Amino acid sequence: MKFAPPMAIALLASSGLHAQQLPEPAAAAVFTAAQAQSGQALYNTTCVKCHTDKLTGRSGNPDERPALSTLPEDMQKMVRAYGGKTPPLIGTAFMSKWPTTRELSQRIKEGVKGFPPPGSDHQAYLSLTAFILQSSGARSGAQALDAFTSVDLRLLNLNQTGTVEKVLEPRKSTGSN
Repeated sequence: MKFAPPMAIALLASSGLHAQQLPEPAAAAVFTAAQAQSGQALYNTTCVKCHTDKLTGRSGNPDERPALSTLPEDMQKMVRAYGGKTPPLIGTAFMSKWPTTRELSQRIKEGVKGFPPPGSDHQAYLSLTAFILQSSGARSGAQALDAFTSVDLRLLNLNQTGTVEKVLEPRKSTGSN
């Protein structure tokens, strides 16, 4: 076994290199603020009905809002088929299912086909993905999320419990809930 000469250790110690730590790299930014804002608007027109305003899904509790009975019949039927439950769109259990942004956005694209938000276009799933990522703590940047963006979700420094309370604006009461 070789050891460093005492002089090399003394030089290294006096240079301060042993105490320096590299700064953590900034989290990847894979969507724009405009995409997340558009995604929030889309979410609030349709997705919120089943996945709730906090993106936490439904647990089958009859006190959940909006009330199941206020949903369109096709949504009620789908939710009832799953025992009154819908999956959350934030948190560790949800985010750990997809290793990359591309796989997550493709799953959201599949889900949106069942209940497309009114006025949505072929890019709506990307805006919804941006909103869901932002709700889980990802930061926006200059680069837009597109169908080919494939970034490891671990690089986004997601708050795995979700931060949706900080993202969603209060919903206006329509008096129908």
